[in-house]
Amino acid sequence: MTEAQMNGEEEKVIEKASVRQTNLRWLMLVFGCLFLMASYFCYDNPTPLKDYLQASPYDLNDKQYNLLFAVYTFPNMFLPLCGGIFMDKIGIRPGLLLFTTVLTIGQFVFALGGAQNKFWLMLMGRAIFGLGGECMSVAQSAIVSRWFKGKELSFAFGLNLSVARLGSVLNGIILPRVAESNDGLIGEALFIGFGVCLFSLAMGIMLVVVDFWADKKDGGSEVKLGDEDKFKFK
Repeated sequence: MTEAQMNGEEEKVIEKASVRQTNLRWLMLVFGCLFLMASYFCYDNPTPLKDYLQASPYDLNDKQYNLLFAVYTFPNMFLPLCGGIFMDKIGIRPGLLLFTTVLTIGQFVFALGGAQNKFWLMLMGRAIFGLGGECMSVAQSAIVSRWFKGKELSFAFGLNLSVARLGSVLNGIILPRVAESNDGLIGEALFIGFGVCLFSLAMGIMLVVVDFWADKKDGGSEVKLGDEDKFKFK
């Protein structure tokens, strides 16, 4: 064996471990879990507020109430697929921030509609919210999968969903009490959801910053798809 071959073998042996293999990955998991809470918290906003939405001054009928979910759900039959392809083009980190920002704007518009008792504005907010809701989950899963491998990946995804569902639980506990304390007006309750979205956006920024730093620490080893790996219709 030549000296060059021996040096090559030594380099493989002493190859530096990735930052993503350190305990920092558990902090990223915390950020990822908290990041998803806003989507689950705000999606279920109308559920604990149904009695208030169907009472004065809102007086929504069953069809109008169900539309608050339909304008979110119907587009998301297709958006996660399109969003995944879109993120192949712009990158996972920009995609995560983009869709989380869209979700936050949507919740703000929804809360504004509730505060002003404008049903059309509430529907618009829910539709905008839906444009970001599922796609941000796709982006978050993509980042988490870069930090966890093998048996740890299943645990990470499971913990993500468990903590995210805590958002639904808190929504059912907090919002009815806030609405009741405001004589049945839901504006303040919905703006709590907007605050949760801002918190989620902050967690998303932390995910992106730490993931970007890990790439730099590993010598710019960001995973980039080649043309042959990108999704194409053929």
